[in-house]
Amino acid sequence: MKVLKWFGFGLVLLLLLIFAYVFFSYKINVNEHLRLNDEVRANAPGAFIELTDGYTHYQLTGPDTAPTVVLVHGFSIPMEIWGTTHRRLQNAGYRVLRYDLFGRGYSDRPRTQYTGEVFERQLLELLDGLNIEGPVVLAGLSMGGPIVMRFAANHSHRVLGTVLIAPLHQPLQPPPMPERIGHIMLGAFYVPSIQQSFAAPYLTAEDAQALQTAYSAQKEIRGFTQALTSSFYAFSAQDHREYYRQTREYGVPTMLVWGTHDNVVPYSHAEGVQNDALVVHMVTAEGAGHTPHLEQPELVNGYILAFIQDLTLE
Repeated sequence: MKVLKWFGFGLVLLLLLIFAYVFFSYKINVNEHLRLNDEVRANAPGAFIELTDGYTHYQLTGPDTAPTVVLVHGFSIPMEIWGTTHRRLQNAGYRVLRYDLFGRGYSDRPRTQYTGEVFERQLLELLDGLNIEGPVVLAGLSMGGPIVMRFAANHSHRVLGTVLIAPLHQPLQPPPMPERIGHIMLGAFYVPSIQQSFAAPYLTAEDAQALQTAYSAQKEIRGFTQALTSSFYAFSAQDHREYYRQTREYGVPTMLVWGTHDNVVPYSHAEGVQNDALVVHMVTAEGAGHTPHLEQPELVNGYILAFIQDLTLE
C-alpha cells in the first residue's frame, strides 16, 4: 500500500510539473499586448477595407484591366507566405490580390467562431468591396484550399479556376481536450515553432525577412492565438469535401500541387482531392514539404503561371 501511495504522489507531482512547464511556455511565448486599432493600421503596409466582421488587410497590385488572381494563405502565416508566387504573377502582368484571413496578419480578430462561413463571407465581401466583379482565379494554400473551394462551389460564376497547394481536404479532428486547453497548448508550442521554419535554406533572404517580420507583428496583436484555436476546432474539423465535389459538378478546373515530403498535410491526401475535384493538372514536387511554391519556385510557379494563362487566354 505504501508503494502505491508513493507512486500516486509521484504521478500527481509529475502532472503538476508538466502543467507548470506548459503554462510557463505559454506565458513566455504568447505576448499579445497590442490592440488592432487605427494607430496600428496606420503603421502597417498595404491597405484596409471594412467588412461585416471587421477590417481586412490586403494588397492589390497590377493593372486594373488585367485578369485577377486571388491568393489565400493558410492556417497561421499571413499573406507574405505567397511572396515568390505573388511576384511571379505580378511580373507576368496579372492583377494580384493578397489578403490576411481574419485572425491573422493585420486583419481584425472578430470574437466569433472561425468557421467556413466566416472566411467565405470575408472573401466575397472583399471582392465586392474592391469592385472585382469579373471571374477570378483563386489559389489556396493548405487551409486556404477549402476556403477557395467553398467559395468556388457557392459562387462558381465568379471563378475561372482554382489552384490548390497541399489543401486541407479531409476533416482534421482536434485533440480530445477542451478548447481552452487546446488554446494553451497552441500558444505554448505551436506558435513559437513556426518561426523556426523561416530559417529554411531554400528561402531567399528577402522572403525570410518578410515572413519573420509579418509573423512577429501578428503575434503581438490580441486575439491571434485564440483565432488559431477557434480555426482548429471550428474550421479544420468541418467536412469540406462536399465543396470540392460541387466544383466538379460545376466544371471548375483545378490545378493541384503537392510536395512528396509534406508532413503537415500528407501527399497521400492528393488522391482524395483528385477523386472529388475536377483536377485537370497535378504537379508533384519531389522532395518538397508543405510550401513547394517556396521550396521549388521555378518549377511550381512556372506551372501555376502556365495554368492561369490557359484559363485567362481562352
